[in-house]
Amino acid sequence: MAPTRQRYDLSGLVSQLEAPKFARLMRFMANLPIPGDELSLPAAAYGLYDTELLIRKFGVPSSFGAWAATWIYHQAYLPIGLWSEELIVAYLREKLTRAKHDFNDYPNARTMLDGAAQQRGDGQYIPNATDAFYYLATNISEPLSDAAMDAVGYHFRNKFGSEFNQFGFATPQSMAEANPEDVERFTLDLLNSPSSYYFVAYEGRVSVAPVTEHGLYLTGFGKRPSLATAASCLPLNSDPAGLADLNALVASPMTSEADLQAFLTEHPHFLLGLDDGHCQVRAHVALASPMNTKLVPDFMVQLENEGQFALIELKKPTASIVNDTNPQVMGKVAAQAVKQLMEYTDAVSSSSARAALRRRIGVAPFDPYLVVVIGRGSPNRRYTWSSIRAGLPDVQLVTYDFLLERARISRMLNDQLFAARHASGRKQNVSGC
Repeated sequence: MAPTRQRYDLSGLVSQLEAPKFARLMRFMANLPIPGDELSLPAAAYGLYDTELLIRKFGVPSSFGAWAATWIYHQAYLPIGLWSEELIVAYLREKLTRAKHDFNDYPNARTMLDGAAQQRGDGQYIPNATDAFYYLATNISEPLSDAAMDAVGYHFRNKFGSEFNQFGFATPQSMAEANPEDVERFTLDLLNSPSSYYFVAYEGRVSVAPVTEHGLYLTGFGKRPSLATAASCLPLNSDPAGLADLNALVASPMTSEADLQAFLTEHPHFLLGLDDGHCQVRAHVALASPMNTKLVPDFMVQLENEGQFALIELKKPTASIVNDTNPQVMGKVAAQAVKQLMEYTDAVSSSSARAALRRRIGVAPFDPYLVVVIGRGSPNRRYTWSSIRAGLPDVQLVTYDFLLERARISRMLNDQLFAARHASGRKQNVSGC
């Protein structure tokens, strides 16, 4: 029987995020799909002096009835220790006052609200935004009275007048309604990634510990109340670093292959997790083809069995494994990736080519197995392409959801191992290849 997935209170999770992580959560949520939107434009980030904005343009490009509008998310983060209604109202009023001042001083405010910066370069017609909606995107989940909300709304109208069609609050809970599980998972990934690193001195030894900071808290009262940062320590192996960032890259329609190559080059442990036999990752190893042209697979991965390798080619998360109209036929981008991998195999098919590569980098693949990471889909299934031509190797096609799921399983197993080691009080050595 499959384990029941634990549900969390999103407001409780978000209240534990410090300002930088809350900003990452807001960017993730601002890019979630909008029903009826056909523009698929990413949210644009603006820093207007002291005001931080995320602006998302959405709409329908059409010869008949084209329309577009912008949603402005004004990020307003307040540490949980200051969540009293009086302080909240004063803080939000000050945020809006400062925002109006920054709008007045910003030379391109009007074009920003029209969504001009979000025009795509692919020649697609994108209508100008005719409506703009202003939302205070806040981490505050403390319920406010009607009088408090009216006070903030009145202050907004007093400052901005009729420049915007609507004013409201955008909390993570309200923004997550269409994709609650994705937002919850992303928030958990943020919580399980270090906020910073502390130097810890204990019994004459100094160590560096990754920690999650939970914001400022009042530790004293009176005329001069004291503030302190609450933090908790994370075990070093409990979370694959960058899981939340990889999730955001995969979810964004604007992510390129180069973005994923750069990220996985910096965080190769995600590729190690694709297969239990993966040991060492090398990025962009140039192979010499029989025609003396350079072929460069995205990644070469060594397996536990010395001399065995995998070649990995990355394609976009938006690409399809199968043809859109005929699921029995491989998609165009996937077919191109398979062709590339076959060329890589040809490039190391001769002993002289392998000998040259061994002299250059110390190792060389022989009969490598081939992997394409592409598209979205089943998090638990590998797809296999088998050629009808004798002698050609099979190619494994895996989705980015499969990659993410393997990373989450790895985190769960590491958590269990850490808990077991902590409970037993015994030190264990974990060896790899």
